[in-house]
Amino acid sequence: MAVKVQGMKFSVCAVDRNLPVAVPFPLRGKSYEECAATAARLGFNGIELQVQNPVEYKGRKLRRMLDSYGIKASAVTTGLAYTYEGMSMVHPDKKIRQATVERLKRQLDLARELDSQILIGFLRGRKAPEDSAAKYEDILTESVRQVLDYAEEIQTPMVMEQINHLDGDVFCSTERTMTFLEKFNSPWLVYNGDTYHMAMEDIDIEAAIRRSMSKLVLFHVSDVGRSFPDGKHFNFPLAAKVLKECSYHKWVSIEYKPLPDSERACRKGIDFLKKNFGTK
Repeated sequence: MAVKVQGMKFSVCAVDRNLPVAVPFPLRGKSYEECAATAARLGFNGIELQVQNPVEYKGRKLRRMLDSYGIKASAVTTGLAYTYEGMSMVHPDKKIRQATVERLKRQLDLARELDSQILIGFLRGRKAPEDSAAKYEDILTESVRQVLDYAEEIQTPMVMEQINHLDGDVFCSTERTMTFLEKFNSPWLVYNGDTYHMAMEDIDIEAAIRRSMSKLVLFHVSDVGRSFPDGKHFNFPLAAKVLKECSYHKWVSIEYKPLPDSERACRKGIDFLKKNFGTK
């Protein structure tokens, strides 16, 4: 069974379908029960569920299964709908934007049944070449507001991720993303920090983490190229030190390619988290 950790809770990005190795979800399984069993055996506290269409899952049944393994759902992510369906919160077609908003509401329903939260990264969408940063923000603000109204109604957190300038637009640094989130003035709109994005966008890692603490609920651990941390590109011990100094006690999740295979990637991941982010 999963090991109880004093302080931060350890999670792993998991997926219940066959995806290319380049997709950075280390825990692979034919079902989320298979993923939960592996995560519990290795000592994780939770799994981050990659969910394209939430209506395909029965939330209460899924929650009972996770509970049986002593595993929590650290987040219900949404990016597969962007990758495989072209959904986007800023899509130029208003019908697709609205369909995306409705999909996110159903994601929130599933997350609520799992006592979890939804995570929005790529699904926020890319800026059209002809649009200004201000127009992009206006469109995204409208979509976020609609989803957030529902999140507040059912009291289920909506987490937004910082995305680097190669993979996203406008909200690339911790500061810029936090400024966007704070304008909604809602405790239900919170933040996902990610070392992969921070390495490209945040010059002062310690300052960036401290800046995010008022809303940080999920912290992704991943090195350049979405690889396992090698100690050459990002100061993970510093990140862990700052989180501990700030008494951060929420989720830290590994998100990198399943290499050399899923089992060994996850085993290395939990060992890395315990060594660097665990209590001693």
